[in-house]
Amino acid sequence: MTFAQKQMIRDSYEQIREFEEAVFLLFYGRMFELDPTIRPMFRYDIKEQAKKLTQTLDIVVESLDRMEELKPRLAELGRSHAVYGVQPHHYETLTAALLWAFGQALSGGFPAEVRAAWRSVLGELIGEMIAAGEGTGAMEKKGAGE
Repeated sequence: MTFAQKQMIRDSYEQIREFEEAVFLLFYGRMFELDPTIRPMFRYDIKEQAKKLTQTLDIVVESLDRMEELKPRLAELGRSHAVYGVQPHHYETLTAALLWAFGQALSGGFPAEVRAAWRSVLGELIGEMIAAGEGTGAMEKKGAGE
């Protein structure tokens, strides 16, 4: 990820944070609209989930220059999400919904290059989570068969 992409993410996230509650509620609504099978995975209040997502994104944006440090946390998230039933294709829906919600918040301020920067960082994060989640599934299946 280039310095310019990191800066675009930081700048756009600062604007997104101004409307964070609305943005993340829009995100969850859009995600459930795109794939209604995801909704049952969320057993907790969506406002609480939105706070967790905000906290995670805060850490990501603060860590753009040290992404390697996030790998253990991402692996933990990937494993826990796998236990909840999250499949790799769900992350595609998440990405589409999140970028859509960011676009709603930023309206004309979400040009293609900013969207691409976000897609890049989300892809990196999600790749780590999927890899850890797939390892969890294999371990659970192995343990279940013994």
